[in-house]
Amino acid sequence: MKKLAAILLLILFVFNTAGYRLWFNYVQTRADADFVAKLDNGKYNEDELVTVKVPINLPYQTTSINYERVDGEITINGKIYKYVKRAVVNDTMILLCISHDEKTQLQQKANDYFGKVSDLPGNDNNKKAEIFKQLTSDYDFNYAIASIQNIETQAVFNLYKNTLLPANYMPVDGQPPEHMG
Repeated sequence: MKKLAAILLLILFVFNTAGYRLWFNYVQTRADADFVAKLDNGKYNEDELVTVKVPINLPYQTTSINYERVDGEITINGKIYKYVKRAVVNDTMILLCISHDEKTQLQQKANDYFGKVSDLPGNDNNKKAEIFKQLTSDYDFNYAIASIQNIETQAVFNLYKNTLLPANYMPVDGQPPEHMG
């Protein structure tokens, strides 16, 4: 019975550490494939396309006024856009993109989940946890002030104690003693 419980807990641990990442990756890949298939079939609204112009500096660049289908994605301000069409006009590449809302939501959910699991800052729950950690931490402000005062006291003591030390030692410019042995 103990072995079965240990195996189940180990499976649960492995799923929590790697399984969720694999699951989110699978779901995002599936959403990408469905979205690209929809784009390839032309099942999108032309009014939803966003134009992105990118300057390019390549010698002997050919100009193509006609748009061609292209795959890829870009993230702007946390929102994911998929490339739909591309054209090159003189020294500018014009990309027509469409918002991929499903993947954006999946990415935000994955970031929220992994942020909570990893205890990363940025979530409201983590801000509350940060305040709780500050209240219950081992740092004692009064102890820190007392230790600084002790350092100052020790420094003053060492200063006055060390002023008498040169009188107790032999002068440096004198003859070393001869070895007797």
